[in-house]
Amino acid sequence: MGAIPEANYKIITPEKHESLIKENGIKDGVWKLQAEAVIIGSGAGGAVVAATLAKAGWKVILIEEGGYFNPAKFTGDEFLSQARLYRDAGFIISEEQTLSILQGRTVGGSTTVNWQTSLYPPDYVTNEWDSRFGWKGYGRQEMDAYISEVHERIGVHEVPPNLINANNNTLMKGGKALGLHPEVLKNNNRGCIGLGRCGLGCPINAKQSAFLTWIPDAIEAGATVISNMRAQYIQDGDIKTVVAEFTPDPYEKAPNNIIEKVVIDAPVVIVSAGAIEGPALLQRSGLGNDWVGRNLKVHPTSTNFAIFDETINMFSGPPQSAVIKHGHNQNNTGYGYWLEVAPFRPTLASSLIPFYGQRQFDAMKKYPNMSAGIVLVRDGADGEANASVKWSLGRRKVYFEITPTDGKNLLKGLKALAEVQVAAGAKAIIFPFPDVEDPIPVDKNSKFDWILDKSIEPGKIAIGSAHPHGSIQAAKSADLGAVDLDFQLFGHKNIFVMDASVYPTGLSVNPQITTMSVNLRAARALAQRKSEVLGNK
Repeated sequence: MGAIPEANYKIITPEKHESLIKENGIKDGVWKLQAEAVIIGSGAGGAVVAATLAKAGWKVILIEEGGYFNPAKFTGDEFLSQARLYRDAGFIISEEQTLSILQGRTVGGSTTVNWQTSLYPPDYVTNEWDSRFGWKGYGRQEMDAYISEVHERIGVHEVPPNLINANNNTLMKGGKALGLHPEVLKNNNRGCIGLGRCGLGCPINAKQSAFLTWIPDAIEAGATVISNMRAQYIQDGDIKTVVAEFTPDPYEKAPNNIIEKVVIDAPVVIVSAGAIEGPALLQRSGLGNDWVGRNLKVHPTSTNFAIFDETINMFSGPPQSAVIKHGHNQNNTGYGYWLEVAPFRPTLASSLIPFYGQRQFDAMKKYPNMSAGIVLVRDGADGEANASVKWSLGRRKVYFEITPTDGKNLLKGLKALAEVQVAAGAKAIIFPFPDVEDPIPVDKNSKFDWILDKSIEPGKIAIGSAHPHGSIQAAKSADLGAVDLDFQLFGHKNIFVMDASVYPTGLSVNPQITTMSVNLRAARALAQRKSEVLGNK
């Protein structure tokens, strides 16, 4: 079992509040602090930025809304884990109930609960960033130094053959039978033994999440990390003020004496709160232009549950070790789909199977024999995505409706996935269409052209997401984006966004590696301008 980094014992958690109140003479529960940079959020963006700036000699304070968890608090209890480790207990639901989003909310953000898939976008994605939005030098080869540094820090390597589980093997077996050339994925871990607990927090610290890597790097370099503090608003000025309030753990009684609020003054603020909460924070702070919260990309995803004669136990083993990319570039547009699998545990599986009552109960009896194949679509084929985040009437709201071409690509992917599952030996398939009320028996003679005629209208197809990104997109001018190419908010000096929010198009891949690499580059560029940015301090 990997050890907890010694530096992590310096993370300021609620248990330390009483002693801090005494030591610092904190009055009325309000702790006033000063820094050179305050970072809001500790995921793939914020953790990397905190470590980079701290190593460059900046006085850094990082605040995180979620709690600090490690194997001492990780548990196999799905309900407990989702409530504590995920935003909205694992179900961020769009206002129209057209989309359900999974996103981490803990020290380390989604890196603590993700499924380890480690990819960087194809060149057609970064070429579009360049041609449409002015992003220069983000191709895979040009970014190699940053990507390699990220890979080394978080232990990225190809999944070994002995750890490709039965769930992923449905893609390998079915894809090969159809000549689709499935590929083995890269994961980020050191010492994975395939316990299959990634989504609940790795119980042996094998997965190299941000709380095991960049967060201790930041602390060792002098950064202060405070958990359980939710940023309420940012006040602009030469010196900015970030006001954050205590956020309790939903399953743990808060100590009697707590710091109720932190007020941090700093010349630089970096928003790394993610593509859902980041725009909401800026909007309620009255910061940014109309692009803040607009063109949210979600990597729309749907699931076919294939039922086999043999036991699959989809939760067992490394979650994602195989991918089929054959549909990813439809008609050379750069848009399309690819196929992976998901390690849905019973809670998530039952929520995604579009049956009710006895039908759902009967379907879940077959859970051990199910493989959850997923289709992931690069959204934006019709231009701007029809999704957004808005702060309204004191509440963060997410809106989503899949666009026509993205929907067409999703249906193509579901058809291809069904064909792969049949080729792998599936005997029945549960489709993500609420009007298909039973598992459909399948065999080698089954045809799936009917899928292409299904409706993509709201309520007619179940769509999920684990990859929200791009809601505060970066561009060469304010008429094309919310932040400039240094990720500084247009119209506001020294307020930056550094996380998955900055991508101007759909990413097409699982975001972790891109987010770490792109923001490592951005933070290093900012660090080199320290005297200029801070006024020669």
